[in-house]
This record gives sequence, C-alpha cells and structure tokens, in this order.
Amino acid sequence: MEKEFKVYHLSIPGKAVEMFNEPLYLNKSKRIKFDGIIDEHEIISEQGEDYISLAPKFKPHSDFEMMLQSTDNVVKSPSTSLTDEAIHYIFGTGYKFIKFLSDPEVVEKYGMEGGYPYLVFNYDEFTTDRHSGMSKKPFHLHLNSWKKETIDRIEEIKRDEVSPYYYESVVDPIFDLTRTLAYDALDCEELNQYLEKANPICGDQEIFYSGIYKVKGGWQFLNSEEFPHFLKTIHNRLETRYKEILKCFTGKDTMPELFTRHALLPQEQIIDNIIESNFQETTQEALVKLIPRVRTITNEEFQELCKNTDLRDTIIPMRWVAYSVGFFSNAYIEKDYPYEEETCYMNCTPRLFTKIGGASIMNFPDRSLVKIDRGEGKFSQEEFDHHVEFQKEFVKKLELRRK
Repeated sequence: MEKEFKVYHLSIPGKAVEMFNEPLYLNKSKRIKFDGIIDEHEIISEQGEDYISLAPKFKPHSDFEMMLQSTDNVVKSPSTSLTDEAIHYIFGTGYKFIKFLSDPEVVEKYGMEGGYPYLVFNYDEFTTDRHSGMSKKPFHLHLNSWKKETIDRIEEIKRDEVSPYYYESVVDPIFDLTRTLAYDALDCEELNQYLEKANPICGDQEIFYSGIYKVKGGWQFLNSEEFPHFLKTIHNRLETRYKEILKCFTGKDTMPELFTRHALLPQEQIIDNIIESNFQETTQEALVKLIPRVRTITNEEFQELCKNTDLRDTIIPMRWVAYSVGFFSNAYIEKDYPYEEETCYMNCTPRLFTKIGGASIMNFPDRSLVKIDRGEGKFSQEEFDHHVEFQKEFVKKLELRRK
C-alpha cells in the first residue's frame, strides 16, 4: 500500500456450547441440519420459497451478535438468489434491530450508552479452495453491537510485533485501490438515486479501503420496498465489473477450475486491455497499479502454496468476485437521541486477497479499521445471561415467539 494507516484489533470471547442449553435456543431448522436457532421464518411468494433463521453465534464478533441466515436446503449465497420478500424480511429485521437500540429503556437496561451497532454481510460463494470471508456460504446478515466497555479494549496493531501473514490478512494488499474500484462499479442511475458518496472520518482517518456512501433514505431505507432491487443491483454491478476486470488481466471472464487460477496475459496486453476499456480514468489508473501486485500461479505452485496455510491465504487470490457490504452510523449510541435518526452510511469493500470478511474488518467511529479476533477467552455465565436477556427482549419486540 502507498500510505501507512493505523489499524487496530479487538478480542471478543467465545461462548461455551453447553451454555446454549436455554429454551430460547432449543430450536432446529426444518430444512437443514442447523440446531440452536432462535426462530426460522418461512417465506412463500410468487418468486419462490425461502427459509430465514435468526440465530446466535458461538464465536460472536460483538457483545450481543445475532445473524439472519438463509437456511433453505439449497445453498443461496448472493442476494440475487433470494426472493424480494426474503431480503425485505432480513433487512427489515435489521432495521428493527436499530430501532431496538434506539429505545432509551433498552440502552439503559443493557448498558449500551456509548455502544455501537453495525450490520454487515459478505459475498464469496465460490472460494472453497482456501479460507475466505464467507465461511458460511448461505447468505447471512450479521447484527452486531458492542458496549462501550468492550470498545475501550480496542488496541493498535503494531506491524513489527505481529506475523506479516496476520497483518496482510488484515490489510488486503489492494486496499488502497478498492475504494476507486467500488465507486466506479456502483456508479449508475439505479443506485445514485439512493446513495451519495461520503467520507466520514473515524478519529483522524478515512475509511480508506471501502467505497463509502450516505444512504439518502436513512436507516428506514433498509425496510423499504425498493431495498431488495437496490441490493440485487449492487451484486449484479460488482459481478459484471469483476468479469470485465478479469478479462482485462486474463482474457477470460469465466470462473477458474477448482484449485486453479487463470494465468495472466503479458503485461503489455493487460495495459492495452485496460486502456481500451470503458472504465473511468481513475479506475484505469488503479488497475495499472494492480498489475505488479498479482501474478500467475500455476497448478503446481497452487499445490505447493497450499502446504502452508499462511502462504495459501495471502498469496492465492479469491476465486471469484468477493465483497462485503456494511451499514453503520459514524456515531456512538446516546440514550437521549434515537440511533435510527443518525446518518446511515453504507460501505462496499471489494476483496482480492484477505481471508477475513466485513464482520471482522470494520470501522468504529474513532478508528477506521478494526480487526475482530473472535473466540479469545470465554464469556462468564453472568455475561452470557445478560446476552440471553438482550436477545430474548429483541425477539419479544419482533413478536417471533409466543410465550
């Protein structure tokens, strides 16, 4: 990367499996082997059928994390594989989560004053030959929220004190290019009516690795009828642009065979392809800068690299388009001000090398890039009980379960 940025990490403890022997979690999916869920919602429409489950996390990213996951027996990874009704249900529930954290009584009861919520999902369906940011391939939205006392534990990562492989998994080598690539790919009338480029500052730094937008409709937009088409348009635009870039570099726009990556064209041909493309000038410049950062990996080299997981996960690129999309406000929770009234931002982060998704590499109001290290230690019984009560109350607000 051309510039040095401060990066941070935050350790979050895991939860012992036996702790989940609670009535709230003693539920099973009807379609797949997935136990320990809170609720499964069946959605039947003219577009098809979906099953969406609300579930806790054994190794959460935050104090009170839940996720909404597709639990159909057919794996549905991209937003485009879900019905509009399913997307409306998932993100409408996400909006209700923000409304829940806008309730002064909830903020007071669960110690969320000065806390921070964050909604995010990843897409990386086809990278199955190395680690990727989408460890669970079915579509899932993370509902995260941190307490102030947890946020206060965030520490800076000292580059000379950690493994270079750890650092490169946190800071994708093309993170200085991804903002440009995202802005170009998503620049269209269909999306511009809902989004406005933005540059919120986290402490003293920009969120340099993402395309950042102000969501014109605010948090309420997540609950709108237009949102499913909006989300599917984002996916289609990113996938189309990935294919176009891949063709510039390799002459191919198809998925490589498993355990392979397409060979690169000669550098002069790549540059000619970029110049002849209809990409914006800033994107063409970014792609030229990308050339020295990627290389051909032969099938034999692939096998050798796979013998060392650090090399595999930092040198071999993702197999197909990979990205994360997050929704946040660049502000902490205040009991006397409804969080749903805060400015809502969306970030879009293309990924090429990092194996870590957008739920573990994300931004806080005072820090632009924080790596979440999960499962470091264990929640105490008291902490877990507090976690259960939080989720019970949210579920009650959703009226999902009958008492």
